[in-house]
Formats: sequence, structure tokens, C-alpha cells
Amino acid sequence: MKVDGKIGIGQAIMMIMLTAGITNHVTVIPLLLSKAGRDSWVSVLLTAIPFTFWAIILAFINRRLKQQPLSVWLNRNSSKLVSYAVLTPLILALYLMALVSLIDTQTWTTVNYLPRTPEWVTALALIVFCVIAAHRGIAPLGITAGMLLPAVAILGFLVAFGNVPKKDYSLLLPLFQHGYTPMLHGMIYAGGGFVELFILLLLQHHVRAQLRLTHYMLLVFIIVMLTLSPLTGAIAEFGPIESTHQRFPAFEQWRLLTIGKDIENTEFFAIYQWLSGSFVRISLCFLLICELLQVRSYAKKWPLLLFLGGSMITITSFPFSDMEFVSFLSKVYYPLFLVVILAISLILGGVALRQSSRQEDTGHES
Repeated sequence: MKVDGKIGIGQAIMMIMLTAGITNHVTVIPLLLSKAGRDSWVSVLLTAIPFTFWAIILAFINRRLKQQPLSVWLNRNSSKLVSYAVLTPLILALYLMALVSLIDTQTWTTVNYLPRTPEWVTALALIVFCVIAAHRGIAPLGITAGMLLPAVAILGFLVAFGNVPKKDYSLLLPLFQHGYTPMLHGMIYAGGGFVELFILLLLQHHVRAQLRLTHYMLLVFIIVMLTLSPLTGAIAEFGPIESTHQRFPAFEQWRLLTIGKDIENTEFFAIYQWLSGSFVRISLCFLLICELLQVRSYAKKWPLLLFLGGSMITITSFPFSDMEFVSFLSKVYYPLFLVVILAISLILGGVALRQSSRQEDTGHES
């Protein structure tokens, strides 16, 4: 193993799988079901089409970056105004990504297995590990993701295939009983989860070899399947009505799983899956915020990381209900996140095209 402070392509892919997986496999599912119901799986499939073309744009930008940090590349190829217009919303988006994951994890933990533990204690325990991991850097986090993901994936296949006898896929039909509007609404939430692939662009300078279009296409397929599998599973197992009333449909599928005749209550496996994803996701967001703010020294990282972690714990202590949080996700967070990331992608694509035309002009002059 090379000790150069960088990660391999495989580690980068595994980090994205854990980071985007916790959103698309867990957080987005109840929003999709509540808005699109039985048609939600069609929303995912249709969103995958523009998502694929968008990933091609990301791969093009990735090639133009030439493994430079995004902030450095922007400063060299655009004005300060453009840099601020891109980096400021990106930093806010990363902060909200981590915060949403922390709140969701906190709520799920309290509801399911630690009801008497103060919520701030749960948040503090997770944030402490995330702050330490972010401070240590990308290489240890990549190694950790490589250690966590195999078991997460195996458990995912276990719950998916173990519940096959309890699934009735005929419940996925008929479609569009309430018109096309619910399906179109569902595409907003599917898109809001899919665009987290953008994080790979922020990671590319940490990867030893240059990322290519095939790597982006592979992650497109993985993210779509990470969304589609628990979504269709929830409808097939609980029906299109009951599944829309569930707060965590992916977790509820664990409650149905039995191994043989003697082993039941296997939902404790979901604790490992969820905390693995949340840990890598929050840690990576913290690390990327430090990089975009160009805070690189170990000594200067501590105050920023402690501020990020402390502010999130403070926000989670505010007196808001879970219903208000879900309403925020559906009405504000995911629609706004989708628009912001797409707008940033277009701006970066424009800068990359301008860079290409400049290089061509320079080549002709020489």
C-alpha cells in the first residue's frame, strides 16, 4: 500500500457509496413514497436518464481539472466573483448535508433503540468521531470506508434477498392512478439525492489516478440501484399505502427478516449500516469544508472542525419536531439542493469549456 496521503479509485468509489448511499437508501425513500406513492420507482428510473447526462458533464469537468483542487482550478481559470459564487453555496451545501444526516441519525437512534438517552449525547458521540476522522485526513478515512463497506453491502444483500418470500412485486402496478403529477414530484427528490455524486468532483485531486467517465457511469448505476432496491422492496413488502406512512421504510424491512426458524429481530444489523454511512458522510463533509476554505494545517483545522461540530450539536438541540424536519427536507432542502448543484455544475462546465477554447487558441497561435 502506498503511503502518499492519497486514496485509490476503489476507495473513492466506496466513500461515495457510503456517503450518497445513506441519503438515497434511507433519507430520500420516505419523501419519494409520500409524494409519488406507487409511482415513485418510475420517478427514480426516469430521473436516471438526465442524471446520466449530468454525470457526463461532471466527467468532462473532472478531466479539465487535471487533479487540481476545485478551488485552485477556479482561481486560475475564472474571476473571484465566479469562485465565490461557486464555493460559498458548496460550503453551505456540505454543511447542510452533514447536518441533515446528523439529525436523521439522531432521530432514528432515539426512536428505535436509545429512547431514554438525551439526543445531544447521541449527536455528541457521533460528532466526536467525525471530527477526529476529518482531522486525520482523507487517507485514513478512505481506508476506514474500505473496511466498513463490504459488511454494509453484504448486509444489504442479506435483507434484500432474505425478504424475497415476503415480497409481492405485483403491488408495483398499476401506475399513474392519480395522473403524472406525483411521479414528476418524486423526480425532484430522486434528483436531490442523485446529485450528491458531485462530491466525487471535490475528491478527485485526492485520488492517485485520474477518474474517468467509466467511474462516473459505474457510480450512476450504483446510486440508482441503491435507491431503487429499498424503494421497490418497501412497496412490495408493505404495500403502496402502508409504506407511505413509514418514517424509515428501509429499516422496517429489517424487522421482517428472519434467518431460519430460530433467528428473528435482525434489525440490529441496520445499526451498523446506518452509523457506517453517517460517520463517513459527516467526516467527509467536514474534511471538504476545510479544504474549500483552504484550511490545510493540522493546527488550524481543530478550531474550524470544533466549530462545525459544536454548531451542529447546538442546532440539533433546537425544539423542532420530526414532522417539521421532514417538511423542511421535502419543501426546502432537496429542491434547493438540486437547483444549487445543477447551477454550480453548469457554471463549472462553462469555465471548463472556456478553458478548452483558450487552450485551442493558444495551440493555433503557437
